[in-house]
Amino acid sequence: MIYKHLYSISTFLFLSAMILFNQAQASEQDSVLIPGHWLLAGPVATHSPVYHDVPGISGSTWTVERILKADLARYGTWEPAEGETVSWSRDKDLRWSRVPADSAGSVTLPNGSESTHDVLWLSGYVETDRFVTGTLTLKSRGMMRVFLNGEEAAIKATTQPGDDEEAGSTSHSFELRRGKHQVIVKLVHPAGSGIGSWSLDASLEAGDHTGSLSWSLDPARTVLQRDISNAPRPAGVSISPDGELAAVHVSQNHPPDGSLETRIDIIRTSDGSLYRSYAGGMAITGMRWVPDGRRFSYTTSGNSGTDLWVVDLETGRKDRILKNMKDFAGYSWSPDASFVVYSLREEHRPGTHGVMRYHGLQDRRPGFHTRTFLYQLNVPEGTTRRLTAGLVTTMLGSIHPDGKEILYLRSHESYKAPPYGKMEYVILDLETMEIDSLFTLSFGSMARFSPDGDRILVMGGPNDFGGLGVNVPDTVLANDYDTQAYIYHRATGETEAITREFAPSVSDARWDETGRYIYIVATDAAYERIYRYDTRDRSFRKYEGGPDVVHSLDLARNRSVAIMNGSGASDTPKAWVIDFTRRSPEARVLHDPSAEAYGNIRFGEVRKWTFTNDRNEQIDGHVYYPPDFDSQRTWPVIVYYYGGTTPVSRAFAGRYPKELYASKGYLVYVVQPSGAIGYGQELSARHVNDWGKIAGDEIIQGTRAFLEAHSYADPERVGAIGASYGGFMTMYLLTQTDLFAAAVSHAGISNLASYWGEGFWGYQYSGVATAGSYPWNRQDIYVGRSPVFHADRIHTPLLLVTGMSDTNVPPGESLQMFTALKLLGRDVAFVAVEDQDHHILDYNKFIQWKDAILSWFDKWLKDEPHWWETRFGG
Repeated sequence: MIYKHLYSISTFLFLSAMILFNQAQASEQDSVLIPGHWLLAGPVATHSPVYHDVPGISGSTWTVERILKADLARYGTWEPAEGETVSWSRDKDLRWSRVPADSAGSVTLPNGSESTHDVLWLSGYVETDRFVTGTLTLKSRGMMRVFLNGEEAAIKATTQPGDDEEAGSTSHSFELRRGKHQVIVKLVHPAGSGIGSWSLDASLEAGDHTGSLSWSLDPARTVLQRDISNAPRPAGVSISPDGELAAVHVSQNHPPDGSLETRIDIIRTSDGSLYRSYAGGMAITGMRWVPDGRRFSYTTSGNSGTDLWVVDLETGRKDRILKNMKDFAGYSWSPDASFVVYSLREEHRPGTHGVMRYHGLQDRRPGFHTRTFLYQLNVPEGTTRRLTAGLVTTMLGSIHPDGKEILYLRSHESYKAPPYGKMEYVILDLETMEIDSLFTLSFGSMARFSPDGDRILVMGGPNDFGGLGVNVPDTVLANDYDTQAYIYHRATGETEAITREFAPSVSDARWDETGRYIYIVATDAAYERIYRYDTRDRSFRKYEGGPDVVHSLDLARNRSVAIMNGSGASDTPKAWVIDFTRRSPEARVLHDPSAEAYGNIRFGEVRKWTFTNDRNEQIDGHVYYPPDFDSQRTWPVIVYYYGGTTPVSRAFAGRYPKELYASKGYLVYVVQPSGAIGYGQELSARHVNDWGKIAGDEIIQGTRAFLEAHSYADPERVGAIGASYGGFMTMYLLTQTDLFAAAVSHAGISNLASYWGEGFWGYQYSGVATAGSYPWNRQDIYVGRSPVFHADRIHTPLLLVTGMSDTNVPPGESLQMFTALKLLGRDVAFVAVEDQDHHILDYNKFIQWKDAILSWFDKWLKDEPHWWETRFGG
């Protein structure tokens, strides 16, 4: 449940509804839309089952009402269009045909049979230019079941023989967001009902507010939140050792509760054809290719624990090699497939009586007292042994190519220097069980053996390895979130910083099969690109094409072919393949699970736009345009900027779906101010000890420049939105300027000192963002840049949104600003999302969270308060 504390000073005049009609006819009331045409499919003659008149185990007999209530098809996947067909059975297809309604909105239906139960469907689309509430009313002497956007909205399970004056009706009170919405009516003419000829009357009556409704038979439309939430998507990708087959892990959420359905599609990389698919409602995770042959493995989980399965594609055999493993945490195959290294969690729950001493700063974190340890499974024999124990967690980094050693990481808490933790890299000899501690890093993460086992590829911060990766003057503090790649040579103990002169920030890196090349996925401005590093001449090659943002990459073990999961600005998630062995490698789409779901959806244009800051530097940005953009109109603007220190990527949708905002009639200007990674260490270092000044000034400067350069951008209707650090930035901006007419801060920081001490990760994030600075030695930052200490400067209507279980940025950060602005009498609203952490993940709460943000902007930037007031009150 979302608890609302909503306050507004301004009042609004409600105008009488004006309804526009397309392929529709107006009644005497202007607020009523009467469809002028429908699409018709059917009828389908359906027989009663045998023994239908014999009472069942419940004592009742079968009735035709069961045909009405049965889901004879997946209506949520239907996109009816004139002339298109629906496959119904082996020898029957249904074709959608256009049928007219008379001036009263009555459409005559095909005469029913007296010997079979006839089922047919009517469909159309209602479109609105803003949030509208109202009532859909349908009248017929037959049975009816109504679906709105694929979900049941109303039902009438009775029949009325006689004339149409005696027809029964059903109605549905609707709430429609801006956009086009599908209406499907399933009708049943029961055998022997005496109905004879029949018809359907339909009308949509809007509520008492300004709005515009239209009716059409064209499925083409703009994107809705339900499309983003419900479309199938590639959740993970993996490629076979020979590079000939790719496995795409497809996930899909289903309304009304977001239940998850998964499957594995095996695709031929040569032509994109489907080789095999594995589905059936299983909760499939952890898909991996076995290093030898055409076999893959995956895990399934249930109440008894986790099972690890191996499937042989050539024989069709499926074997379970681990069964009912409690607290399973992951696994990796040895290079020769003779064993698996897997992880199990061990939970410790101190303070079970409600009283607990915190020995360290991490004691308060959920799961901190859970430790993870490594085990070995010998696959042919089925025997296991434990490899690690002790006080701290051990995480597998890599298995040596000869299978005799593993590299693992141990995490240690340390208060000597930021980020107040160390990662130890250790080699374990699997034969002797002797260990060799190689090095310790502050910001270390991934580690991978080279194909010959003599080198280790490591990712870490610029200051790791004694500052070897730093590429800024000694007077400047590097941003340790600007991740670098290093090569550690085991024989000499020497380390190379291979990306120090490389502006993009490393997200992932892996060796090719020869050990000469390293393929890198890197944050490159708003993109996630693939680069190849040549260890011989120390050069980089950038691969153009493919998705704007590579979400994950898997490289074939025995051939330089890769599969990636990626998306882009207005480009939906897909699986791509690229063959690096070609002279001019080009990425191509291999599998698009959401092609059908997004087939009728129109997106607006996305354009790059930059401006020059006071340092005479080009500050990056891009703009999302509404699908119906017209340069002769003026449009409201939403300005969006990064959280943390990572630029806003061009990835499709996400938690802050720019494509959705644009579909609601907004220009969305994404600005990438100084401090973000992906633009080189000089720019990312400006994040350190800034907390708003440089980045905030550039956002204001960029917004003003954007408005001046685009006459269709309305300077009186500009909104600002950010989350986490971006939520802080929203509040900070409002203390500096009245440029914005409305603003949204999700999980924003209002008091840097309280966030530093109370946020579970606050002191560690601040160890980079405020390196060397503390509340006792830099009050100019901790007080001077904290928005709550300057709340009296805020006059812009502000929506504060937060998950009430947020351990990263505690809810108190938003509550402090809410308290201040309420006492100051300013326009402020607070929406608390119960039982959610820093990210809103619950299916239905996510939708309501998006509603809160968009309806707030509609209220203040469009003078359309009805959506906000319907959802959250005045």
